[in-house]
Amino acid sequence: MKKISYSFLLFFILFLLTGCNSSPKITEEEAMAVVMERHSKNAGEVEIVSVSHQNGEYLVKWEIDADCQFGTDYVDDQSGKIMGGNETNC
Repeated sequence: MKKISYSFLLFFILFLLTGCNSSPKITEEEAMAVVMERHSKNAGEVEIVSVSHQNGEYLVKWEIDADCQFGTDYVDDQSGKIMGGNETNC
């Protein structure tokens, strides 16, 4: 009985670990495009400063020199939607 319990516990732990680390459905380039599209309504050209991936999100840092704006947007790696962000003006 203990052997079955340990096997089930091991299976359950592996299931949780692999389920939490699902691979992104969108690429880094697609996340950049989402951010550029969101900020293209502004007067200046959007420049992507950096992109990183952590905790199921792409962190996309951007700036618009003409408007003296910069910020970070958080793009969900499964849906491609912007989940939040911050923006600063000079």
